[in-house]
Formats: sequence, structure tokens, C-alpha cells
Amino acid sequence: MLFFRWKWGIVTTVFLLTALTFSPALAQTGQLASSVAPFSISATERAWLDAHRDVRVGLWIDTPPILFRGKDGQFQGIIVDYMDVIFGKLGVKPRPLQASSFTALWELAKAGEVDVVAAVVHCQDRAGDMLMSRTYLSLPVVVVTRTDYPFIAGLDDLGGKIVAMEPGHVAHSRIPGDYPEIKVLPVGGAKMGLQAVRSGRADAYVVSEAVISYLARTGKFPDIRIAAYTEYSCRLSVGVRKDWPVLKRMIDRALTSMTDQERRSILDRWTVFRDERWVERPYFWRITFTILFVAVTLIGLVSFWNRRLASEIRLREKAEQELRRANETNTLVIESADIIIVGLDYSGNVRLFNRAGERITGYSREEILGKNWFELIVPKERFPYVWEEFNRLQSEGSEDAPETFESPILTKDGEMRHILWRNSSVSDENKDLVSISFGADITKRVRAQEELRLTQFAIDNAAVGIFRVRPSGHIVYANRAASNMLGFTRGELRRKIVPEVVPGISRERWPKFWDRLKYNQMLVFEQTVRRRDGMVIPVEVTAYYLMFKGTELAIGFFSDISERKRVETLREDVERMVRHDLRSPTLAVQTLFKLFDKAENLTDDQQELLESVMKASRRMLNIIDMSRALFKMEAGTYKMRPETVDLLSIMDSVIKDISPLLRFRKIGVSVNVEGQSIEAESVFMIQSEGMLCYALLANLIKNAAEASPEGGMVTVNMSTADEHVITVHNDGVVPDSIRKTFFDKYVTSGKDQGTGLGTYTARLITLTLGGKIHFSSSEGEGTTLQISLPENSETDS
Repeated sequence: MLFFRWKWGIVTTVFLLTALTFSPALAQTGQLASSVAPFSISATERAWLDAHRDVRVGLWIDTPPILFRGKDGQFQGIIVDYMDVIFGKLGVKPRPLQASSFTALWELAKAGEVDVVAAVVHCQDRAGDMLMSRTYLSLPVVVVTRTDYPFIAGLDDLGGKIVAMEPGHVAHSRIPGDYPEIKVLPVGGAKMGLQAVRSGRADAYVVSEAVISYLARTGKFPDIRIAAYTEYSCRLSVGVRKDWPVLKRMIDRALTSMTDQERRSILDRWTVFRDERWVERPYFWRITFTILFVAVTLIGLVSFWNRRLASEIRLREKAEQELRRANETNTLVIESADIIIVGLDYSGNVRLFNRAGERITGYSREEILGKNWFELIVPKERFPYVWEEFNRLQSEGSEDAPETFESPILTKDGEMRHILWRNSSVSDENKDLVSISFGADITKRVRAQEELRLTQFAIDNAAVGIFRVRPSGHIVYANRAASNMLGFTRGELRRKIVPEVVPGISRERWPKFWDRLKYNQMLVFEQTVRRRDGMVIPVEVTAYYLMFKGTELAIGFFSDISERKRVETLREDVERMVRHDLRSPTLAVQTLFKLFDKAENLTDDQQELLESVMKASRRMLNIIDMSRALFKMEAGTYKMRPETVDLLSIMDSVIKDISPLLRFRKIGVSVNVEGQSIEAESVFMIQSEGMLCYALLANLIKNAAEASPEGGMVTVNMSTADEHVITVHNDGVVPDSIRKTFFDKYVTSGKDQGTGLGTYTARLITLTLGGKIHFSSSEGEGTTLQISLPENSETDS
């Protein structure tokens, strides 16, 4: 035993000498505070501080212990302590401003939103944006490895190795250029960097010594050590806005006045120096065993008993270390797993519970450990089959148990979640643990399956027929409505191709139809389908093209429109009969009045009444003829019969016919040709069709008179250049709500008796005449409709 006391005495001496010799952090701290000057503020500076009491200090969240938020939500760290000392000496209470990152903070400083940046790393690019104080903190940059990693003296020994670094850190900006053979692994923080080293993803991690010293105090990284110091360091200064040099000088003096004791107390608060766990152990033991070898040579051989005892101790320590590492690994696996891991005793009380279980159930470990799983999480009264499975697992073991077992759980909020379990029985003499279960949360999958089943039910029972078709035309799915509509079973439809049930799309035409659907992505059209009994029925089809998991498909929705077609045909027949039945008696009345007109014994009043009735019958006849023409225009079967017509003469007829409306609303109508007022003998001849021109002008002038303010003016201008242009202007404004649909059928606004057919008819006639129509409307300019007609309207519509 004397040998071991002597050995550890030497070790202690060597360690103390090493710690005193190699302490860069203390050495650099001393360099920064080599000269201490008394601090005072002049009257001028005090007046400046009084005038600038609101000093905005910019901060951001960095790695502990440099700058971070504590559990109370307040900023903490080395930088905060320095700021407290500086501004305490100045007698100013600054206002902290937080930014999401240093880059964002620097942009705020350049924009004048921040007066002081608490910590700025020396960089030529930043010197022109703010005034920089003297360096107040220099943090050595160290290399961190696992304790079992081979000895390294510095960065030169890491050539070809993977080294973790934080982007933006001074090491990340320097090492790739100075040591190009090092492979850089970017990490998001100190804990991620240490995990990368511990897991073997990185050979080493380069970071500030203060960060590692702070984390060492937590005791969470016993297998990590500082392996070497680098030639780099983070030199921090205070950044001050450029127009405040007075404050920069006071900060420099405040820093100079800080004693070594003040600086050391700040570092000692947040870091752990001279901790033997973080000493370079291979280097340490190399020196130690060298000294021991000399000592053993001088002292001689130790006794056999001491050697055997030492060997047993080393074996026991190694076994304990391996066991500790295995336990730590198991704990790490359990805590890092993304599934619930729960261990129960024979009564169902919880003995093991991991972090994922806390997240999924909402219960903390303190709330659930020791509680009965089948009372709190899976109540046995509500889910008795789960309790039965647990008892069966205890009695029969896990060998005959099903591979997986699905059951619900109740979270702390009362929500039901679905878990897929793998259960294992455990042999434990103390009965502290009889089963361990591993559960994956499949709630989203179960709910998605439920939604899928509901969606499939809706599709199967939809009121319209639905097909899913492949590019070859084969039907791979048909719902019940399609089966009922066509008279085939769903299985029979799945053995058919589209051309067999849609006679309008033959086998030869199917490829072209597929290409058109693929190009347009969606098609809406009318088609016919053939039933099993040979009957052909009309359908309206909406087809969609989609690419699903690399497979082309088409989805078709079709509905029976037999009734709609029947009603449309009936309507057309009725309208055709009405037009015929109205036109015949109207022609007879007109012929009768022509005979009366030849009578020579009519008085002047009778003659005037006769002319009035004849005009009314002609208008009635024109309305019937125009109705027939509009029907043909909509059907695309109207045939133009061009003739030479005088638009001014037609305009005069229109004005006379709507004169009651114009008098009632006190509306004036001004007709111009080429911008000039017309005279009695003026004409405006075009090649067109008189009936269509009358209907076009009548609709436009009537609409303009109705839309114009009472007592307003409707102005019509006709001109000819490359084409005939007619403009109709009034002082009214088209409402915003109908501007996009102004020319659509049945669109009207603000008219009690309006049908919404005036502008629709005008557009239909204009297109039939081969022209164009558009409008503009605004509060200041009123509304102008412009019709452009070709000089020769000879094209059939």
C-alpha cells in the first residue's frame, strides 16, 4: 500500500505542475488586464450620459456560458456580467434589445436601431460600421475528443479526420483555409458537437474553452476531454455607434479599470478550471509513467502481492467502467428513442418511462412513475382486453405472444391515441420489472385509414358514376352508381375498356383522347354510354388526368343527363311553335291593316291610329324574327344575308321607338358622324343586315338611357377607318360587381324590370356580324361601349 501512496503523491505533484504551467485561459485573462487604471467620469461626460439615458444594448442568443437565457427568461452569461460591470461604472441602466441572430443584430446596428453591441469578434469587415472598444475578453479555442481517443498535440494531428465546428465561429472561418486536409462537419451548437464526438460521427470538436468548461460542470459528458489548445481565440470587443465616440472612450476606461480579481470572478462564475476530468489524460499518463518508471527502477521490484492486488483493482475498475458505459449507453438509447418505452411491475405500476413517453402522453416522469398504468393511461374498465393481454404476458411469457399488439391510450388531456406495441416479459427476482413494452404512436396512420375508409365509402356510394381508367383504356375501378347506370356489375366493368361502354370514343380515337386529356389535365364534355341492354343514354363527363406514385391514371365523373336533354328539346320545340304561332297571326294583322290603308274615306285621326297600329305590328314581327335569329346565333346556325343599310336611318327609328323612355327620364340623345353633328341629309352606309343592326343599336341605346343619370345625355358616334366603329357613351358607371360578367347572360344591376339580356344580345349580334365589342367605365369618365364592325360582313356565322 505504501507503493500506491507514493505513486499518487507523484501524480498529484505532476498534475499541479502541469496545471500551473498550461493554463492559457488564466494567462490570457491576465494579459487583458495587465494594467489597471482608476475610473472617473468628467463633468462633460456626465452631462453627455444624462442626455443619453436610454442606451440600447443589442444582445442575441449564443452558446452558454457566453450569452444565453436562463430559466427565469433573463439574459445570462459572461457577456451580461461584463455589461453589468461596465454600465454600473457609468451609472447607466441600458435597455436590452434582442435579435434572432448576430447577423440580424448587426443589421439593426447599421440601421441605427441599436446603440451598443455587447460582443463583437474582431473583423476588418465590421470596423467601418461601428466604433470598437479595446478587447475585454479573449476565449481560447480548444480541441475536444473522447477520453479513449489517441493522443494529439494539436490540429496538425487531425489531418484527414472529421472535425465538428459551428458555422460562424472563428474556427470555422479559419481552419478550412489553414488546415485544408481537415474534414469539416458543421453542427448547430455545443451539445450537437459533443454528441457528434460521442457518437463517433466526428473525431474531434473545436470550440471555445469556456463553453466546454461550463458544460463540464453539468457532469453530463464524463467521456469527453480537452485534448489540445489551438492557436486561435475569440477576441471580443464592445461595438458603439459611430456618432458616440464619447461613450466608446468611457467604455474603454471602464474596461481598463477592471482588476484581475473582477475579471477572474466573472470567468470563475461560469467556467471550471483545473478540473482533472478535462486534463489531457494520455499526455498526462505519459509523463506520469515516465516518472514512475524511474521511481520503480530506483526502488526496485514491488512485492508479488501488490502486483496481484493492483491487477485485480485494474480489472475491477475496467469492469466497472465498462458496466458504467453500458448503462450510460442503454440510458442514452432509451432516452433518445422516438417511441414509448415503459416498464411495469407485476401489479402494472410504472417503473420505467422515457422522454418520448412524456411527450406522447403529456405526463412527466414524476407524475407517472409508481402509478398504475391500467388506472391512469389504459383504464382496465374501459379497455379490459389490454389488461388481459398483460396478465397473459406474465403467465405465459413473450415467446407465444403476438409480434405486435395495438391498443389505445389516454393522454393527460383526455385525448385517445393509438399505439402499436411490442411486448417483452422480463425475469426479475425482485419483481421490480416484469415487462418492457415498446410503443410507436400510429394515431396519424389510424386516423388517415379511417378518413380513407370514409372517402372510399363516399366514392362507392356517390350519386354520379365514377371510373378510374389506365392509359390503355382499361377500367380499374367503377362505383355503384356507374354499375347501376350501365347495368353491368362492378366486376364486369373492371374487365372492360372505355370504348366498349362509350361508343363515341372508339378504340382508334382513344389514344388521341388520352393525349388531349393529358395536355389539358381536365376535360368537361357531353358523351353517350351504352348500357348492357344496348340502350344509349346521354351523360355529362368531367375527366381528370393525374400522376399517382409514378402511374398515369384518369378519373372520370359522369351523370345521366337524359332528363335535361328531354327538357331542352321540349323547350326548343315550344319556343319554335310559339314563334310560328305568333308570327302567322301578326302577318295576317299587318296584311289587314295594309288593306285598310288603301281606303279613301278615313279621317286624319283614323289614318294616324292606323299607322300607329301598323308600326306596332311591324315591331312585333321584328321581335319574333329577332328571337328566331338569336336562337340560331346561340346554336351557331345563323346565316348572314348582307345588304346595304343606313345606320343613321336605323338610329332614327330606334330613337323614335324608345322615345317614351327618353321623355320619362329626360334623356337626350346626340348622334355624330366622325365627331361632327349630323344633318338632315347625312347617311352612314355599311354592308350588314338591317334587322341585326336595329336590334344591336336598340339594346345599346336603351341600356345607356336606363343607366344614365336622370336628365343626362347619351352620345353616339360613328366613324370609319379600317373598320366601322360605333361608340355609345353615358355618364353612368357600371358597378364593380358585374364588370367581369358585363356581357354574360342574365347579368343586371339596379333595374327593377331588367332581364340581363341587353348586353348579352349586343355581344351575340356583334360576334355574328364578325365584329368586336368592349367597354370602359369609371367615376370620372362614365361608361363607353365600343363596337367595331368589318367593312364587309359576309362571313356566315
